[in-house]
Amino acid sequence: MKKTLVTIAVFTVFLMVVQPVNAHVFKLSSNKTIYNPGDEIIIKIEVKNTLNIEKNMDIYITMKEENNKYPPLFWYYPVTLSSGETRNITVYSTNVSSYIVNGDYVVYAQLLEDGFTLYEEETRFSITGLPEAMKVDILLSDDSRFSVLKDVFLLNQRIYIGYNSSIENTSVNCEIIYPDNTSKNITLPYDFIVDQTGLYSLNINAHNEGYKSVNKKLQFAVIEKNPFYEKEKKSTQINKEVEVIIYTIILLLIVAIIIFFVFRKKKK
Repeated sequence: MKKTLVTIAVFTVFLMVVQPVNAHVFKLSSNKTIYNPGDEIIIKIEVKNTLNIEKNMDIYITMKEENNKYPPLFWYYPVTLSSGETRNITVYSTNVSSYIVNGDYVVYAQLLEDGFTLYEEETRFSITGLPEAMKVDILLSDDSRFSVLKDVFLLNQRIYIGYNSSIENTSVNCEIIYPDNTSKNITLPYDFIVDQTGLYSLNINAHNEGYKSVNKKLQFAVIEKNPFYEKEKKSTQINKEVEVIIYTIILLLIVAIIIFFVFRKKKK
């Protein structure tokens, strides 16, 4: 019994005197767990060298939105800490604005020494209250049903400008800039007859309450004639002329053969 007590006492003293090899402090934190528009997001990391020798360490941090609605962010910090030194690093600091999206975010940090992971930490936060994103596609066609989309039209042709939106009741305004640099403001859907050849520009602004506005620029061209149709027409005309020549030659051959046999018969 006395031997057992002595062993326990020696082991306890050993733990108190000898520090663990990787005994560091490593903490990751955010100033809030839920952020609204205008709030400041601050992500910090605290690392402390509790050993009695200088240490070189590497810190790797990633931040991502759990549903992949926002591109992930990465940071790397090499740190050298003397014995007992504490380092506080502000990893991320920004205000909640339209440059971010609503969602649930996770920040994950690793502390490495000589390529080996010593500690891992994570913190989570949510962003809410920002306008949501919406998708708007602009449609151009010479058909009111938009069965075939085009970006090249013929002079004096009626064209139709429409849109598809991922959100109902979206208002889409458009500025048409004509080839002569005059302009007109319209609301989509819209149709008109193009009376100028050249390049037309469209400046699109789509908006819906509670969603981010969508701004787009696109162009379409108007030409006087369809070059493919003219080429096909010319080719058809040439083919007809060739057919007439072939038929004429065949007819002449037939007449020559008939004359040949008639004269031969008379000689007999």
